[in-house]
Amino acid sequence: MGILGLTHDDTGNALEKLPVTIKVAIGEGPEPGAENGHPRKLDHFVFKRKALRGQDVVWISAPEISQAHGENPTELGVVFLNDDPREVLRTEYALWTPGGCKCRGELVQIENGDGTRFEMQAIRRTQKHPEGEAWPGNYKYVDGPKKGQPVESCGDGCPDLERGECRPSGDLYFMLEKFPVFGTICRLHTSSYRSVRNLSTGLMQIRRLNGGRLTGVKAILKASPERVSYVDRDGTRHTSVAYILSFEIGARDLRTLVANMTEPVRLLAGGHAAFELPRGSQYVASETDAERAREIASEFYPQSATGEVSVSPQQHSEEDEQLARICELGRQLGYNDAKTKMLVGQWRQDLTGLERKLRNQSDEDPQDTKKSSRSPVPARIPNGHRRSTTRQPVTASLDGSVCANDEGRR
Repeated sequence: MGILGLTHDDTGNALEKLPVTIKVAIGEGPEPGAENGHPRKLDHFVFKRKALRGQDVVWISAPEISQAHGENPTELGVVFLNDDPREVLRTEYALWTPGGCKCRGELVQIENGDGTRFEMQAIRRTQKHPEGEAWPGNYKYVDGPKKGQPVESCGDGCPDLERGECRPSGDLYFMLEKFPVFGTICRLHTSSYRSVRNLSTGLMQIRRLNGGRLTGVKAILKASPERVSYVDRDGTRHTSVAYILSFEIGARDLRTLVANMTEPVRLLAGGHAAFELPRGSQYVASETDAERAREIASEFYPQSATGEVSVSPQQHSEEDEQLARICELGRQLGYNDAKTKMLVGQWRQDLTGLERKLRNQSDEDPQDTKKSSRSPVPARIPNGHRRSTTRQPVTASLDGSVCANDEGRR
């Protein structure tokens, strides 16, 4: 019948774990073997396949898939293979290095006598526990202005998050409509706050409108340009274009919309009465950290891969998004460009603190926000935390992040 733990789980359900052999991206990582290579962002989707180069398995261009989608595509038809949105879009905070994911945090539900609450919890690989331990546990700062204080938990206040070394991690798994392959699955990775939020929101809406089902549903994955105006650390105003991911299902009327969304189900059903995957046998992606660590670290965490931060002038960084949010907050509060520029200059070493200060002012005086005709600032990250705390200097520690010790000294 099968092998427990390999082909079936302890309830008898088949473990249908698909390998990731196709990668979709809106950026290019450094060329394999290029010591001084840097990632670069694109304005269209590209397609990659795994191939062997020497003794390394690397991602190379897949011209046959590119040809099926035309030149420089910005829209893709994708088909979901699981009803569970957590298996379609896996999100977390993550700090990747070429050796693997050093720290990851996710939203968890806590049940206690006071009722239900949600919080971010992290697991971190340390020298004491290379397999990973609950972070921050009993660790405290041993040096600097926070000496003796507990290390901040995942989310608000985490120094790795404030420095940009940890960031949102979103992995989208799907089958391509124009290049469908059974027995494998496609993956797209993003670390953009906006893209993660858009994809999560779109997926929830599609699932809700489809009665809780996602399997066999088709959506359009889009990369849309957004022009952002921001002020740099020197107080100079710039504009930049960022390509943000989102889902879309559109049609001229509701009947056509539903037909477009469920077309793969009808095609796969063929002459059968229905196309149905048992809920215990839906497809999930099978990838280990070791398989994708080098790829993700080099493309999305270049400072971890090379030991220094190198950003191309054309790249739209997370700092650009933060400056854009500060400018928008200033406009909502009635500040002119000169005042916002002055504030950015005064706070250039602590832009996170400035954003928090302006947001607190906006929250305290909602009437100012209501008077603004502009759209809200997309400042909240997908898990509900705000990426806005005062940055504090920290020193290197045994795990390479913050200088901390274990109060228990096990």
